[in-house]
Amino acid sequence: MTVNYGAAIGFAKNYKIKKSIPIIIGGVHISILPESFNECFDVGVIGEGEETFSELIELFLNKGKFNEEDLVKIKSIVFYYKNKLAKTPLRQNLELDSLPFPDFGFVEKDYFEPREVPGTSELSKKFYLLTSRGCPYRCVFCSTSRFWDKVRLNSPDYVAKMIKSAIETYNVNHFAIMDDLFTISKERLKQLKEAFEKFEILDKIQGIECQPRANLIDDEMCQLMKELKVKIVNFGFESGSERMLNWLKAGSVTVEMNRNAILLCSKYGFNVYGSLMFGSPGEKIEDMKQTLEFIDFAVKNGARYIWSFVSTPFPGTPFWDIALKRGKVSANMDWNLLSHHNLDNPLLLDEDVNKEEFKYLFLLGRKKLRKLKLKLVKDFVKRHPIKTLGMLTKEPSYYIKRFVKQVYKQ
Repeated sequence: MTVNYGAAIGFAKNYKIKKSIPIIIGGVHISILPESFNECFDVGVIGEGEETFSELIELFLNKGKFNEEDLVKIKSIVFYYKNKLAKTPLRQNLELDSLPFPDFGFVEKDYFEPREVPGTSELSKKFYLLTSRGCPYRCVFCSTSRFWDKVRLNSPDYVAKMIKSAIETYNVNHFAIMDDLFTISKERLKQLKEAFEKFEILDKIQGIECQPRANLIDDEMCQLMKELKVKIVNFGFESGSERMLNWLKAGSVTVEMNRNAILLCSKYGFNVYGSLMFGSPGEKIEDMKQTLEFIDFAVKNGARYIWSFVSTPFPGTPFWDIALKRGKVSANMDWNLLSHHNLDNPLLLDEDVNKEEFKYLFLLGRKKLRKLKLKLVKDFVKRHPIKTLGMLTKEPSYYIKRFVKQVYKQ
């Protein structure tokens, strides 16, 4: 089995590996790491996997197996060399514009069928894409900036040509941009609009959804997003506690900024999505109650969809370091514990916080947010009654279960 083991470097850092043992095999420098990883994997890919994975597949197709003498020649991998974990030198980051456009020719025929877009009540053919890698911020819970190291952007022309190709090839009209921070600067948005106009795609886009940041939101930013056909904005609100938010987002965002983002984006007609976390290190019951107050504000002031989850440690982050010191995570842990819904065993909740009270407040927050889910369903049914009937007739079991899960499941 070959797996994209992009977090390998993060694991090495978290297990306090001070140094590795350098050796040379066939003129190639590799490192023998003093710590062991899960031996069910033959090969792990470190960092960006496109070139590395391609070389591994080519090697396997040619040889029918992975030989150690061949593996040492491939950069950015970890593998077992004589029963010890070895790491080859890292390759340089990719030039993002050199990558081919995503190929969805292998998917089922109904993959690009018109489907509901939650929050907009529209039927759209959705296409997912990335226009950058990395994030300039260092939130303590997020692995993005640690994994990608630095921010890299596709050129505006590349983005426009990718969207144009998707429109012409798959007849799509709604684009979910999965960048960790799409609105990295106003200049970037201006350049993208120019490229969209240059390649004549702006009028063919029904809507765009993206992730902005509350500290960057103002009237000019909102106007630029509107001109780009942005319909859905997804914020990481994280907490309603000023004290916790200051720590979680490294002092870059305030509760007032989050509130202002909701008000301003609602004013410009965006569908505001967002997320909140409960059970972070250092969080107390009073902090959680302040997050509940923020939920009340969001529901009252135009937020369309907000979800909450249990704070979860991921390798390479300060969250992971804390969980590691507390003995909550390890190299050979049950990885199913890394769940955003782990209410019975929250890995980061302080020991002095009552678990039952934590659970009660978390579920109370979910109950408050259920109003938003119900409104989404009502709006869609009201706008598309015939489509709703058709969906229920075609797959009744699927949509009934989905409705119950989304609206009533805790």
